[in-house]
Amino acid sequence: MRPYLKVFAGSFLLVLVFGWSACAHQSPPPPSSEGADVSKSRKKAVDAAISDLAHQVHSPKADIAAASQNDVNWEDSCLGCAKTGEKCKHLLTPGYLITLRVRDATYEYHTDRAGHDARLCGQAPMAVAQPVVVPVPPQPTPVRE
Repeated sequence: MRPYLKVFAGSFLLVLVFGWSACAHQSPPPPSSEGADVSKSRKKAVDAAISDLAHQVHSPKADIAAASQNDVNWEDSCLGCAKTGEKCKHLLTPGYLITLRVRDATYEYHTDRAGHDARLCGQAPMAVAQPVVVPVPPQPTPVRE
């Protein structure tokens, strides 16, 4: 084998081995704090809605349960829930749609992402389960002989 081929093959082998080992021992990137920030903002928004509802319905906070919380982009600064005579800026506002339950009713809250603005936007009584009537087929009458 020619000397320059030996040098080339040896160099190629070294690059391959060191390149592979560098990939195998690469440290993971530092954890992102973004997930923790989102989790904190979600909790803050729910807490703001629960505090407002407790004040509105004169109920202890412990009696109020969060049924759901969804990420939304509201189409205005009033979070899609303008009060009478309120002027709203038309801009996308990230936030949450939160459903709370207390006693026999559910309440819909719209909040901003930071949880600074929590608006009660609707109330609906919880559906009461109605008994289901199942028709019973008629029984054949016994025949007497």
